[in-house]
Amino acid sequence: MKKSILITMMLIGVIAAGSVTGCIGVRKGYHTYIMRGMILEVSDKDVYLCIGSYDGAQVGQEYEVFRNIPEGTVSGPRSATAYYKKEKSGAVKIVEIVDVHYARAVVISGIAEKYSVVELERTIN
Repeated sequence: MKKSILITMMLIGVIAAGSVTGCIGVRKGYHTYIMRGMILEVSDKDVYLCIGSYDGAQVGQEYEVFRNIPEGTVSGPRSATAYYKKEKSGAVKIVEIVDVHYARAVVISGIAEKYSVVELERTIN
């Protein structure tokens, strides 16, 4: 629970700062922990992801799409912080690796919204 609150707080800070416009040219840690896997743009049939060859993305991979739903707030010593639950909203499939940081995908089920996050679908053998 504490880890998800910390991640949520970091994500809110990024969005509030207006820093969610791309990940090239920013520190490696920023891309690895904040931007990686985020849906940056949705247009017509295309979904642009902040995940590329540097992250091991490959054409044909399918990713689950998750959005963060406000669940409540936690009171801290200085202020209240919102916390969220992760909810699956769809799936996308990579159709092109744009470069080391970006990939283009298409929606294969459900919906994919800007600022949602994708995770590689796991298969159990």
